[in-house]
Amino acid sequence: MYDAMKQKLKEELAHNRVCLTTDTWTSVQNINYMVITAHFIDGDWNLHKTVLNFCVISNHKGNSIGKLLESCLLDWDMKKILTITTNNASSNTKAIDYLKSKMGHWGNGSLVLEGKYMHIRCCAHIVNLIVRDGLKKVEKSILCIRNAVKYVRFSPKRLEDFKSCVKNEQIECKGLVVLDVRTRWNSTYMMLKAALKFEKAFWRMGEDDEGPYISWFSEDESDHGDGVIMSHYSRKREGPPTNEDWNNAHTFVNFLKVFYDTTLKMSVTLHPAFHTTFHDLIAMKEEIEDLLMEEEEKLSETQTSKVLKDMTFNMKMKFKKYCGDLDKLNQILMVALVLDPRYKLGNLEFILMSRFENPEDAVKKKNEIKDILKKLYEEYAMPLPPPLSTQSSSYCFSDTTAMHTSSSLSQGGKKRRQMTENWRKYTIANDVMVLEHEIDRYITDPIEDVVDEFDVLKWWKLNGVKYPGLALIAKNVLAIPVSTVASESCFSTGGQVVNSFCASLTPKIVEALICSQNWLKSDDISSLQYEPTIQEMEFYESIKLGMSL
Repeated sequence: MYDAMKQKLKEELAHNRVCLTTDTWTSVQNINYMVITAHFIDGDWNLHKTVLNFCVISNHKGNSIGKLLESCLLDWDMKKILTITTNNASSNTKAIDYLKSKMGHWGNGSLVLEGKYMHIRCCAHIVNLIVRDGLKKVEKSILCIRNAVKYVRFSPKRLEDFKSCVKNEQIECKGLVVLDVRTRWNSTYMMLKAALKFEKAFWRMGEDDEGPYISWFSEDESDHGDGVIMSHYSRKREGPPTNEDWNNAHTFVNFLKVFYDTTLKMSVTLHPAFHTTFHDLIAMKEEIEDLLMEEEEKLSETQTSKVLKDMTFNMKMKFKKYCGDLDKLNQILMVALVLDPRYKLGNLEFILMSRFENPEDAVKKKNEIKDILKKLYEEYAMPLPPPLSTQSSSYCFSDTTAMHTSSSLSQGGKKRRQMTENWRKYTIANDVMVLEHEIDRYITDPIEDVVDEFDVLKWWKLNGVKYPGLALIAKNVLAIPVSTVASESCFSTGGQVVNSFCASLTPKIVEALICSQNWLKSDDISSLQYEPTIQEMEFYESIKLGMSL
């Protein structure tokens, strides 16, 4: 079944450009696996994610990853790749460089713009690094609250006692406290958010100085949970949480909500997120700077404000390292923003003006992004029918229209050529807008309203006929995954397929099971080449006739 489904999928994806994510994982068999996931938009403008490979890799070195990527792509006969999203490990940079050097010899437009923008760094991973660096400054407070939660979750008896305290404090909440995964900051955020709702209940448990809750914190602790030995020397448990710890937790949760929400947005796999990521990164930067400024302007500095100031300063430095320089960001992020019809190039310039002290630098960067879009257009462009004319306050015509008109007018005699020349002089004298490129028409057309539930894929599906060249670019760029979550999620499946009870499966069978499961659960792929229906063609023709009247 796996072989048959793979052949069918190979035919559906043949000769089409896709975006990839990849990551590695070590199973209970102590075997290293690498997963490769393809992301693409089909002919009906539906976004798909498809697991291509779940195969064994000898090690996590850059050359090994690059060679296996090359081998898998050749096996799939998949030679057109727009981007590859990975985490921030240096080995992945080496892997992408190796793959680009090989794909350069494949021909047939394998590399877009010579692969300059192929490597996408997982933004969710960058957010994780930024927040974890800030967490170091509130580590003690987090550990105290974590130990309090651990006490409650340790046994059914303790949980019942805690529920009694919740009832006595008249706390109306259906949920309960949850323990976090120490290596996941968003898990820590959820633990603190839940614990804050029951702060009064924890205080009630601590009213009895000789009770089991307070006594538990006076016991020695040699390890810090999760089975990880942090010290060979016994020491007292941190806690119970003090007023200062709870205050730190309140501030931490309120501040990091925007980071948590952004991570959720970046982690979607069946909806496009790439076109909003540039806005998200700018918003995070401003959140950090605003809070840091607030703390620095305070006349009296409390212990909580000092901790918060140190935390935000660390996060600011980490953000600057990864996202501070716009030139070091993948420029396709800004191209994707331009392809969002709610914002286009004007919004990019608006943001850049606030980022650069010199307005000329903002204009320069805006023009650079427009040039990249034009270069993409040149690579994607193909012979297309004349685009629909658009009506505005000024007369306008495109390069395609002009080309067809000039060829027909050259046969129209002297008077016809003179009429045309007079019209051109009139347009110049009266400052009539003349748009020479499809990109210019798109940029100058009215923007859409900024609404949260805006469906960018549906918009391009309906308006792609007006901008056929840009639609081809949008179909690829909007499919770019902004995080490696799609690949990481396969490891959850891998952990269910290969566990301590099923550890004798061969790697080939493991790959067949995981890939087949993904393919069976995926939606059908519509024709990747969009062809308008007769009704749609009649509709477009009626619009065109209406504009010409």
